[in-house]
Amino acid sequence: MKKTHLILTAGFLAASQIASAQDSTRVSELSTYTVTATKFAKKLSETGKVLTIIGNRQIEQNLGRSVADVLNESTGIVIGGVYSNPGKNREVYFRGATSQYTTILMDGIPVADATGLTGNAIDLRFLPIDQVERIEILRGTQTTLYGADAIAGVINIIMKKGGNKPVNVFGDLMFGSNRTMKGSLGLRGKQDNIDYNIAFTHFTTDGISEAARPDTVKDVFDRDGYRQNGLNATVGIQATENFRIQPFLFYSDYKSRFDAGSFADSRINKNESDFLHSGVRTQYALGNKGNIHGNFAYQRVNRFDETGWDTTHLDGRSYFGEVYSHYDITNWLQALAGVEYRQAEMINAEPDEDNSWDKHSQNTVSPYVSLFLKNFHGFNLELGGRYTIHNKYGNKFTYTINPSYVFSDKLKVFATVASGFKAPTLTSLYSQYGNPDLKAEHADSYEAGIQTYLLQNKLDLRVVGFKRNIKDQISYINYKYINFNQQRDKGVEVEVSARPIEKLSVKASYAYVDGQVTTQAPSGKDTTYSNLVRRPNHTGQIDISFQATKGLFVGTSVRHTGTRGDLYYAPNAWSAENIQLEAYTIWNAYAEYNFGKAKIFLHANNITNNKKYWEIYGYSVLGFNMQSGVSFSF
Repeated sequence: MKKTHLILTAGFLAASQIASAQDSTRVSELSTYTVTATKFAKKLSETGKVLTIIGNRQIEQNLGRSVADVLNESTGIVIGGVYSNPGKNREVYFRGATSQYTTILMDGIPVADATGLTGNAIDLRFLPIDQVERIEILRGTQTTLYGADAIAGVINIIMKKGGNKPVNVFGDLMFGSNRTMKGSLGLRGKQDNIDYNIAFTHFTTDGISEAARPDTVKDVFDRDGYRQNGLNATVGIQATENFRIQPFLFYSDYKSRFDAGSFADSRINKNESDFLHSGVRTQYALGNKGNIHGNFAYQRVNRFDETGWDTTHLDGRSYFGEVYSHYDITNWLQALAGVEYRQAEMINAEPDEDNSWDKHSQNTVSPYVSLFLKNFHGFNLELGGRYTIHNKYGNKFTYTINPSYVFSDKLKVFATVASGFKAPTLTSLYSQYGNPDLKAEHADSYEAGIQTYLLQNKLDLRVVGFKRNIKDQISYINYKYINFNQQRDKGVEVEVSARPIEKLSVKASYAYVDGQVTTQAPSGKDTTYSNLVRRPNHTGQIDISFQATKGLFVGTSVRHTGTRGDLYYAPNAWSAENIQLEAYTIWNAYAEYNFGKAKIFLHANNITNNKKYWEIYGYSVLGFNMQSGVSFSF
């Protein structure tokens, strides 16, 4: 607790002191455009949504790392397993909610995993950072625009597209600790009315032992290696002046070794998984008044797990279709209307006596509409509603009310009231740990905040408070999915950024989240307790970067993760033991030298070689490690 406050205070003091320097560049981002907040291009000044944009420059500074690493540095997001062995599964905790409440998009299309144990969110290990152009993170309940899973927020991963000349070759090659190697190679370009991008990535590492070795055990635990391949291909065709069509294909697979659990080694457990995401995006321009969009996608996830006592082969398939349009009714009033269809199927390719099901599916049809009042004397308002028709859980209306007001480009105040509806996943209903009697979840979400630009626009400050209530919340407890009566979460996020001179940038952030669940005890009385497993109440981060010369860039970051609880399942135990995990701090650094068409880079992670902490109880963490390499584009 004290460390958290020290880091936060130091970050604010550093930002304030640097911001008092003489010359500055404007740090205001109100004129920046986003596509995720409203499904069409809109200035941040015209929406009250809480949005973070991780741009191409920041992505390029993370080559050699992963999408999970980048997201873990965003305010209010904790990625469980990010400091563990590279093959360890990554769990998204967004504003205190688990992965099942976060929608992950690729270029605006939801990417789903019907086999997922923690919800429909896609496995982040499938997504190579080398093929990402930028990431937009939309906070708070967004079910009106993005459907049932978007109760905590939305992460839109925007992939690389065609270039501005006929042929552009790009790639990178990286080597690192634990015999790690990653390389990518791609072609992108534009010729006449056709643009294209195709890229391939390969990653391999010996890793470390996934499970930690207890002090009482003398045997050496073996390394659990990991290998991944990724292919991204997109073609854009401007068929007519107004009509554009963009077929796409993304494929990724990985193989990993994994251990038998907390403190339990295994030399035979292995996993093979692959993900196919294919489809087409279309857009028809309605002059300068708006566009009609059509998005269609097919996704398939195959998972094959083999242990000493069991073999599991799951085949998950997802179908997505959406047509929507936005239109400028006047210069201050905009409308958005659409309808989407989703279907999920999960197939057990190896049914047995204990797990005899072979196939289950569910589908939804959801029309939605939103009105946007745009810069009406500084006032902006979004009113939206979605009507979800579920084949098993009936019909449900959800809504969004999002007003904001901008005072002279210096101060923006905003608020949101929204509702959400989420049906149980196929895994929670029908797997060997499933519960076919689960109820659907219903959410109410509230947030409010300010964003302001101080000291002649040298300092950008955003403060947001939120509260989220989920009725009949679903959790996985003691090898079974169950409904709780109510889940209540609340929190505060504070972000400060300063660019006092063109070459120097300082950012400091702090997030607080707390949550409790109410459920009935055997006596029939309600019991309330904290259940934010692996989710700290306090996180804080400081980032400092400096463009030392035209070619040399250096940066460093310190991230603090506060105390939190975990559940430990001892061998042969059918109930969990509550474990309290201590806080920890990680210090990373980065440097690059740019030669124009090529650059060399170096990552140094966990510089203090901190190994005396648990990220996940009973599992190893990476000590000091490095990655270095070269990237090029010509």
